Amino acid sequence: MKKETLQSIGMAGGIIGLAAVAAWMGLAHGCEAPNTQSTITGRVTIAPELASKVSPTDTLFVIVRRPGGTPRPLAAKRIDGPQFPVSFEITSADVMVQGTELRGMVDLIARVDKDGKAGQPQPGDMEGQYDKNPTLPGGKDLEIVIKKVY
Repeated sequence: MKKETLQSIGMAGGIIGLAAVAAWMGLAHGCEAPNTQSTITGRVTIAPELASKVSPTDTLFVIVRRPGGTPRPLAAKRIDGPQFPVSFEITSADVMVQGTELRGMVDLIARVDKDGKAGQPQPGDMEGQYDKNPTLPGGKDLEIVIKKVY
């Protein structure tokens, strides 16, 4: 191959790599107007063998986090007294820090919490996650199955 061709391929690879890092960090759309499609919708179900462990006083949290980041959620939706299956919609209105946008790669987790207090899982809490984590906001009909007990 010619030297110019190899240089062009190298530059294209570098640009693609930078774009991938920017998307991963949620920076890819930094110069655009706020995305009105910053929603994640889906449904949470529970494994049949765990269904009897859910009580009317439990709370379901649908949690959005950065992959490999801190355990602090980017956004969360609280649903008291869940009756499965539970549909959810998470938007930028559900972010934990005002001014933060729901964008970039995220992990989606659902937790049945026995004491109704957000935080680390406690014994008896149950959890599941979207099988195709990480994902991007804009996903529709995402399915989370709760199948783990702490």
